[in-house]
Amino acid sequence: MFTALIADDEPLARVRMRSLLEAYSGEVEILGEASSGAQMIAKIHELDPDVVFLDIQMPDMDAFEVLKTLNEDDIPLIVFTTAYDNFALRAYEENTVDYLLKPIDPERLASTMVKLRKRMPYESGQGVPADFSWDKFRELMSSSSLYMQRLQVKLPDRILLVNMDEVIRFQSEEKYTTAYTTTAQYVIDQTLVELEKRLDPRQFVRVHRAHLVAIDYIAEIRKTEAGRLCVVLRDKNRTQVTVSRNFVKTVKSL
Repeated sequence: MFTALIADDEPLARVRMRSLLEAYSGEVEILGEASSGAQMIAKIHELDPDVVFLDIQMPDMDAFEVLKTLNEDDIPLIVFTTAYDNFALRAYEENTVDYLLKPIDPERLASTMVKLRKRMPYESGQGVPADFSWDKFRELMSSSSLYMQRLQVKLPDRILLVNMDEVIRFQSEEKYTTAYTTTAQYVIDQTLVELEKRLDPRQFVRVHRAHLVAIDYIAEIRKTEAGRLCVVLRDKNRTQVTVSRNFVKTVKSL
């Protein structure tokens, strides 16, 4: 049995991780959750978990800033949960435990659990190799290659790879997100919050709680009869998307 902390600023991501770990309830005890970097630091000091399932993008500080505040002997084993598939993460995996790409696949988590079992019992100071540099890792992770280049669309018999320059917009509807391309539309399992973190802000802009649109596909910004702002897209339907008040300033600055 080993103890774990789930650290992610997205409530649904924490719920999903907790749900996935239920399959390992006989060997993993979840001590608690953290929704920010500061909360994570406090929880690590309070609960002393063996492992932290840690989202790299936290609202107040990133994961590297969090880990740098801890004494080397206080750093638990780390399993990153992130939307970014980057060579730096693959290099990190060779030095410590693992990383999981969102949305997390149960089979991939099973592989992580195998690695964790090999590292138990956990001893202080095991988490990070002596020659490992958080600063260097953070530098690699902050490169522009982090941005999502292709969208994976899971179908019953295959996975489609859609280039991001084909995507016109994303729309959230209840539990699902629909990606609209120049030729088709696909239901995907990423939330708009997850997508916004992964997408290059020079390519996509949030215009509404339920809408992310490709900037290059915005043909016009106009006022509706009701006096609200909307964007008109360069698709065959000339789709109009209302801009919510929270995003008016952002849209006007395009």
